[in-house]
Amino acid sequence: MDIDPFADDDKEYRSTGAEEPVVSNRIGISNVRQALSRWWIMLIFGVLGYFAALYYMSINPPSSEAIAVLEVNIQTGQLLGQDLVQERMTPDIILATEASKLMGPAILSATAQSPEVRALRNAIPPEFSFKPRYMRTEEELAFKPASSVEVYELVSSFGSWITISGRRGTSLIDVRVKHQDAEAARVIADTLLKVYLEKEESQLIGGSDDAFKILKKEADGARLEMELAEKSLQFYVSAIKLSEQIQEKRNQVIILRQRYLPKHPARIQEEALYTDLLESFGGAIKRSSGKPSEKSYWLEYKDEMDALEKIIDGDGPDKSDAADKWVLLSQGALASRAKLLNNTSEQTRDKYQSISQRMTEIDVADNQSMNNLKVVEPAFIGLAKESVRLIYLAAGSIFGIFTGFAAAFGLSILDYKIYDVRSAEEATGLTCMAAIPASSKFGRQDKWQSILSHDPHSANAESIRNLRASVILLGKHDNNKVLLVTSAIPGEGKTTVAAELAAAFAMNKERTLLVDLDLRRPALSGTFPDLDGGPGIVEVLAGQASIQDVFSDTEIENLTVVCSGAKAPNPSELLNEGEFNSLLEDLIPEFDRIILDSAPVLPVADSRLLAKHAHAVILVVRTRKTPIGAMIRACDLLKASGAKLGGVVVNGMKRTGGSNYLGYKGHGEYGGEEYGYYGGDK
Repeated sequence: MDIDPFADDDKEYRSTGAEEPVVSNRIGISNVRQALSRWWIMLIFGVLGYFAALYYMSINPPSSEAIAVLEVNIQTGQLLGQDLVQERMTPDIILATEASKLMGPAILSATAQSPEVRALRNAIPPEFSFKPRYMRTEEELAFKPASSVEVYELVSSFGSWITISGRRGTSLIDVRVKHQDAEAARVIADTLLKVYLEKEESQLIGGSDDAFKILKKEADGARLEMELAEKSLQFYVSAIKLSEQIQEKRNQVIILRQRYLPKHPARIQEEALYTDLLESFGGAIKRSSGKPSEKSYWLEYKDEMDALEKIIDGDGPDKSDAADKWVLLSQGALASRAKLLNNTSEQTRDKYQSISQRMTEIDVADNQSMNNLKVVEPAFIGLAKESVRLIYLAAGSIFGIFTGFAAAFGLSILDYKIYDVRSAEEATGLTCMAAIPASSKFGRQDKWQSILSHDPHSANAESIRNLRASVILLGKHDNNKVLLVTSAIPGEGKTTVAAELAAAFAMNKERTLLVDLDLRRPALSGTFPDLDGGPGIVEVLAGQASIQDVFSDTEIENLTVVCSGAKAPNPSELLNEGEFNSLLEDLIPEFDRIILDSAPVLPVADSRLLAKHAHAVILVVRTRKTPIGAMIRACDLLKASGAKLGGVVVNGMKRTGGSNYLGYKGHGEYGGEEYGYYGGDK
């Protein structure tokens, strides 16, 4: 459905009493602007931060920092046997491990005991004191030599002086030493790395030597066992060959015995050769079994072989069988012994080769490990003390400025006043009809002149034109003739806004009537001093004069003014609903616009009595003066009285300045014997 902006129905402007409360967001860009407008707070805190940095340096002078760099050769694997096995530790863990080892108690103690550190004359800085350096004596500022303190004191101090950290994504470790004496920082950093590298090298050499010695001993044992087995095997070489010949010759003799008679020459010849082989084999067996290393083995067969030899030496019929048995027994024992010696030789040879390979690997690993750690950069001094002082001063000033900004920002959050258009619109839920800049030209002077006439090209004049346009856009002309201009509290400039708005309509060739209905503290007589002293609206409402008798023309064409007249003893009773309504009905046909300047809403109820007779109510608020709570309360009261709220006018817009006003000061004073600062309404 299309919306007619000039529709007669104005129910949407009426308060139903069930509207959602307007919630204003108190934290936003407006708070930043308000905080920046309090630049003097940031300036004060910045200066305080600068002096705080000076004081800090006077009690704790800047330290020099020595930086040494250690490189760790991070290997991804290590040789074990014939395979490359992946390391379980990641590079980050390796760097962290080395850094922890550098800060180990043993390393720190050895560093503290080193001649280089013990020779330092400025090892122990002066004790901390809150007294500035220029207030201390020379004894209080003197350093102590390292030789004058115990080792454990130096080690305890190292914990606060030394920082070890690995560079992410690299194999480098930074060793940082902070000390008030630059030379002491450099010496401690270099000595720490020197002690650590020496200890790592000694542990590496000692550990590898022990392992190498154990493996060498095992290798020597395996080699001796292998050589002994091979030497023993050599004893049986001739016996083994004879055994093979005997086996072959025996087969030939058996064939000849089956073929020929005992006296056959061929048989006799072969048997003689066989007998010679047996005698040679027996001699070889006796020589081999007589060796010291072989006696224990042949002891098992000795008795049986001796018994067979006795039979062989005799002339009995079993001589030939005994000889065969002896040969078979000797061959069996010889074969078993040869097999055992061969197995032993092969096993010990494999063992010896495996141990030799492991010894080679350890030797290679030792050569690699010796290069795992190296100093890339000896200790060097970082920033000079003068640079550090400048950094401290800059940091103190910047911190102070940010602290001041935080304080100003906090005040802007706690300062519940209107500062800009956005805060006014968010608080009231109304549209801003105009934003009027703060200007000395805008307000009541000794002789008031409309801003549109004496400074038509100014920002204030343009804001009044915007206000006039906003009123025109409220709807049809006949439905927006009577405009009530009011404010939440005194001193917000409603009278000036009402006069300027009336002048703007008059200059637009509209017959305009401006009526001063602020009966408790009338101000139009000050705006138009030439009209002061005559009868006014009070006399009309009291029945002492007609409305035509109190009309006053002004220098502005089409603008008629009705002042308040005499001081009213009972303003609320004069604003009788019936009489005032009749008065408006008589005035509406005669004028195109009727502007009613009414009293503030919160101190008195006059505006609420008049609001329902107006076609639209314009609420004027002044930046840095009107509390948001007061403005919201004024809107609620006007809506409850049946007023049609046209919008809000933000007066006194400024880029700088402000106040600490937070409450509703001055409400109770309005309309009494003393009207407070409402008389300063401009």
